[in-house]
Amino acid sequence: MRIVVFALVVGLLCSDGAFARERLNLHLAFGHRTPLYGSLADRFVAEVGERSARRLRLRVHEPGAIVPRFAYLDAVAQGALDAAWGTPAVLAGRAPDAVLFTGVPFGLGPAEHLVWVRDGAGRPLYDALYARFGVVGIPCVAIGPDGLAWLRKPLDDAAPFRGLRVRAFGLTARILDGLGATTAVAFGADLTIGLATGAFDGAEVGVPAADFAYGLHEVAPIYLYPSPLQPATLLDVVVNRDRWDRLDPEARATLDAACRAAAAFAEGANREANAAALL
Repeated sequence: MRIVVFALVVGLLCSDGAFARERLNLHLAFGHRTPLYGSLADRFVAEVGERSARRLRLRVHEPGAIVPRFAYLDAVAQGALDAAWGTPAVLAGRAPDAVLFTGVPFGLGPAEHLVWVRDGAGRPLYDALYARFGVVGIPCVAIGPDGLAWLRKPLDDAAPFRGLRVRAFGLTARILDGLGATTAVAFGADLTIGLATGAFDGAEVGVPAADFAYGLHEVAPIYLYPSPLQPATLLDVVVNRDRWDRLDPEARATLDAACRAAAAFAEGANREANAAALL
């Protein structure tokens, strides 16, 4: 009987239904304490562990632990990192088409935008974008809308953004630049300090929950919300191409399923966290 049981266990472990234990180093572009941007990464990591019965583990690295916050794409492509949690927005300055996947001004809301990228006509374009940079992308969750800006003083009616220094990126930055603003990229506490010291006239981290977590409301009294320029923000996972090819098909499927589960959770979490912040 013991021989039969042992043979059965060995057979199960060697079957196609079980994959070898794997560990991936995962860079976070957003710290795990950042509402939604980071907390949903925690959800994704937990889903991967549960769905793989801990056979696939993600070793999480906070922003700056290995590479700067948004400088992860080349590190993933070159194999210094296995994977990263971030946003296609990091490619805005290198690939003009990347802005289509970040969230389009006057475009789709979070749920609709995610479906378009993940399951719709946007997926071949999304895959082709990342293939050019040597990585595989997995559309994970979408949140939003962002606020347009926290302001230190009211806008001028005649030329609202002329001469203002504003935090923005992608198509939003191009639109605001066209309206006379000067835009720059920053994130988190740097924005709070920038608003308080006058380095920025207007700024937003992203969705209201993140803005309030970083205290932007304490240094700028005027909030323009929601922003028609950023109705949705896509958060995704990118994996080194060679590392992806070496993963068992079931491990790849686990990563995709974990993203889909995180997306389902994010729909309610996005509404609840932002509503609570605005109360």
